[in-house]
Amino acid sequence: MSVTVTEEIIGVVSTAYSPSGNLKVILRETGDEKDKKRFVEVWNNNPAMLACKDVTDVHGIFYADDFFNSLCFSPSENFIIYTAEKKKPTEKNSFEKFNYRQPFGEGLAGKHTPVLFLFDWRATKLVSLEHDAPVFFGQALFGRSSEFKIYATGYETASDERLLGIRSCYNRPTGIWQLSITPAQEIQNDADSWKCNVIKLTASHLSCRSPRVVKSNGKDTLLWISQPTGGAHGATSALHSLEITSDIDPSKTQTIVDTVWEPAKDEFPGLYLSDSGLPRTTHVNWGAGDYIVTSTNWGSRFTIVLISLLDGAVKDLTPPDEKLLSWSTVLGAKGDQFVCVRSSLTSPFELVLVKFDTDGTCSFSTIHKTSISAELRTRLNSLTVKIVPIPNRFPTETIVVQQSSSSTKDNEKIHPCITIPHGGPHGASTVTYTASVCFLALEGYTISLPNYTGSTGYGEKYIQALIGQCGTLDVGDCIESVRHLVKIGVANEGRGKMFLGGGSHGGFLLGHLIGQYPHVFTSAVLRNPVISAGEISTSDIQDWYFSEFGIDYALSSLPLGYTGSSTSLKAVVPPRIMTPEVYSKLYYASPIAHVHKVTASVLLLIGDSDQRVAPTQGIGYYHALKALRTDSPDDIGIMVFPGEGHPLEGVEASKVVWLRTVEWFRREAS
Repeated sequence: MSVTVTEEIIGVVSTAYSPSGNLKVILRETGDEKDKKRFVEVWNNNPAMLACKDVTDVHGIFYADDFFNSLCFSPSENFIIYTAEKKKPTEKNSFEKFNYRQPFGEGLAGKHTPVLFLFDWRATKLVSLEHDAPVFFGQALFGRSSEFKIYATGYETASDERLLGIRSCYNRPTGIWQLSITPAQEIQNDADSWKCNVIKLTASHLSCRSPRVVKSNGKDTLLWISQPTGGAHGATSALHSLEITSDIDPSKTQTIVDTVWEPAKDEFPGLYLSDSGLPRTTHVNWGAGDYIVTSTNWGSRFTIVLISLLDGAVKDLTPPDEKLLSWSTVLGAKGDQFVCVRSSLTSPFELVLVKFDTDGTCSFSTIHKTSISAELRTRLNSLTVKIVPIPNRFPTETIVVQQSSSSTKDNEKIHPCITIPHGGPHGASTVTYTASVCFLALEGYTISLPNYTGSTGYGEKYIQALIGQCGTLDVGDCIESVRHLVKIGVANEGRGKMFLGGGSHGGFLLGHLIGQYPHVFTSAVLRNPVISAGEISTSDIQDWYFSEFGIDYALSSLPLGYTGSSTSLKAVVPPRIMTPEVYSKLYYASPIAHVHKVTASVLLLIGDSDQRVAPTQGIGYYHALKALRTDSPDDIGIMVFPGEGHPLEGVEASKVVWLRTVEWFRREAS
């Protein structure tokens, strides 16, 4: 029986539509932390509520993040799968509450034990899916022909049972798995859990994620992306496929798009996808071919590419005359059209509908624009953006943002320059709209966003070139970008002319720049910086401090074909210990080795709940500078944000970080 009520958005954690589009599932949380209630609701398009299940006492929080979110309908639309935190067991004694429960690291607070749940909404029956494999499943989805074949990403621990952080880290021991349910047997059993048979479909040397099921060449096909297990945290991805059959054969896996080592000029550099991976609905029809669409990092921008599932051919779909636009997300695809997000550093985000035309071209229609005032629109239009290659440092280039004026005299003036290197190091600065960058430019600064060697979007050769060279090659690229901007008249040297901003690995680069080139930079603002790479402390990515500096940190994974009941487990890998020799190498590759040479004013912005870079690194740097700079104590500052993690992305923190940064630079700009 349906109940006609008003559908509210209050408390909505996640939503998904059925394949027909006639049904919608909502995961909802209500109440405060002390009296939290959780519900799974199914609605039709009237809207009328068809089912509502109170799951408060069944499990903990819902998972709606990029890594574990599994919310979707089965092909028949009778079942729904989702991920939630396993209910914490009742403590048998006063000691059990102190048992160690590993979290999944930065950005995944409160998430320790994800479990897949299957909801038969017609019978309002909910069961958990149990298995014997030592993995945590997420990103689950049904096969196209059966609700009892499920495909998911399996997250494993390292050999020392450590759960390494997964946010922005694509080199983890993860794989694609098939989970099979025997429905007749399980439905007869009125238990709260159903047992699954599992099999790993991917090889142990590949870190795989983002499974998607499509119809290709008339056959149900499983797609996913991979990177090497271990090593660089953000290497170039490959795209794989496997035909789904009743007796699936992992040995028939095909690589559709392989890693690109060194692309030719202006050619496809390889796939670089974000945490969200492939779009949830990615398959499109164009002519007689089978294709998927996805957004990928290509140099200093994001673009939309069309990939043939038949031969792996890749086509850039974005207009060639819009190279300073960034197409950052594909939200969904169906038939011969898809919806994506477009922006630039002079124009906020727009929703764009893209349709494939019969003549082999695409048409683009803006269906929604960010609402901003006429005054702000005028001011953003006064910004100019260009991408400047750095001579003799290929592929290094920098995005330069400046404010133009109607006055010739003002345009001839060289404004103070803020260089903002990105973090990672295997990330990229792009021309995607970034409010903090735009408004610093509107304050009268020239902004330089360098993509140094190791940045994504240029080919795997340049990712690997930085391994073992952190603190030298990347720092050299950044200082050469500064020198080149001076040479071409975009920036100027001297007191009050050169500033620095950046966080994480970007903060690491800032520490090196102000330490190695103390007379170049006037002031720097560092957010949660890596200051001493040997002090891995509480970091959720301890392998980063080894592998990025060229020190092997082996990660092992369960073998292809592993079924949970197998005796063959992952290879035993000896733990990587921070020896005096390793610490010495990391110390001299870190900014702390140059702290005594710093003359710039320095502001440190620290999140006290940062799980990626221990807050003690920035705090220790502050105290070291204070001890060394007794002649200018006001030139060293620090702010600590309670409850904030690595990105400092809370509403209040974001506001304060930007305002305080402007104030800090304004003191000395000239």
